[in-house]
Amino acid sequence: MIKNYQQAINYLKTTVPDGKHRYPGTLGLERQAEILRLLGNPQNRIPTIHVAGTSGKGSTCFYLSQLLSSHGFKVGLTVSPHLTDIRERFQINNSLISQKDFINYLNQIISVINSVDYKKFGKPTYFEILIALAFYIFYQQKVDYMVVETGLGGLLDGSNAITSPNQVCVFTKFGLDHTSVLGKNITAIATQKTGIIHPQNPVFSVHQIKVARDVLSKQSNKNKTTVRYISPNKNFKNIKTKKDYLEYNFSDKNLNLKKIKLNSLGLYQVENSAIALSVVNFLSVRDKFNLDSKKIRQTLSSVSFPGRMDTKILRNQQFILDGAHNPQKMSALIKSLKKSFPKQKFIFLIAFKQRKDFSKMIKMIIPLADQVILTRFKVASDYMIQVSERQSSLNKAFHKLGFSQFKYIPNKSEALNYVLNAKQPTVITGSLYLLSEIYPLLDSFK
Repeated sequence: MIKNYQQAINYLKTTVPDGKHRYPGTLGLERQAEILRLLGNPQNRIPTIHVAGTSGKGSTCFYLSQLLSSHGFKVGLTVSPHLTDIRERFQINNSLISQKDFINYLNQIISVINSVDYKKFGKPTYFEILIALAFYIFYQQKVDYMVVETGLGGLLDGSNAITSPNQVCVFTKFGLDHTSVLGKNITAIATQKTGIIHPQNPVFSVHQIKVARDVLSKQSNKNKTTVRYISPNKNFKNIKTKKDYLEYNFSDKNLNLKKIKLNSLGLYQVENSAIALSVVNFLSVRDKFNLDSKKIRQTLSSVSFPGRMDTKILRNQQFILDGAHNPQKMSALIKSLKKSFPKQKFIFLIAFKQRKDFSKMIKMIIPLADQVILTRFKVASDYMIQVSERQSSLNKAFHKLGFSQFKYIPNKSEALNYVLNAKQPTVITGSLYLLSEIYPLLDSFK
């Protein structure tokens, strides 16, 4: 019996696979299905929006949850990974559940987890326990909708135990990431991502390149459904960057909104908010509720998300925190920085997870960098302990690109103190795992 919050965290840490990356694959999905069967299959008892993709799925989930809750619905939201608090995976109407409730619900499912036949299915992992717990909590809390971000991939992901026809599948941009697990090209990755589509599931996607569209068509045809694409210049256009927000026009069937204000300077959030709007518009027709344009505008103009072009002022110095962790996301961040801060140079405080394409990301950073500060992290995550890339590897990349204005400060508090003393706009990026260790430190520097 777990008695306090720290015991709960310690218990869950024991379920993180050790050693090299251990993606459970088919066995993990079978094990997840067994856990949920023993819990009464809560995941199939709630109308669900299931979001997969390489870039933008976390933000899209946040927008979906905020838009639905603003219309009076009780919404469960689970994201992966969490940034600073494990309870981010069990949000009700965009608020964390209490530590007491978290402990109580975890205790309720532990006996079920322990009853799984380990000889047949193997030991449940950190992500499998957390996603099962999320489904269980949302069912017990009687939410109206459940917004679910996939973990790694889709097809063999623990979240893919959802098989209800009430599920809406949403796909953000596909790109090359986690290639050692998901495949070396877009076709292979798209096949994994689109594996969350089940019979009769409505499907929404942002614009994808042709090979990805081909996979989407194949999967949707197989499951007797169709794909609705959300595209620039059709569904969202006239994008303008203002001093501290973005503005754009949105159009989708019966919903037309001009000059939407988006509380973000991240250009990529226009596409993410647009697909969320399209899904909510679809749900309003399917589930027979009225959309309120004032509530939509108010939500989009006020909501902001940590780790997504999050701008903060510390000691009169501007900080921009963004969890860009692959070349696709870094390209989107750099594009937004150039648009919002023309001719501005920054100090970059960075760390990258091992096995990422950090050379491409460094090449994108250098043109906007006066100086780069390298640091490190070590964080328990869904499938393994995540460790930052070695300093020696990063040094080689910078030297190869002819950039010498970089410095290694492994202690993150010292690194933050250094950039504050430099009194120059600072971008902190490279990994959400880095941000998960940076955010708790910020209060001490106010």
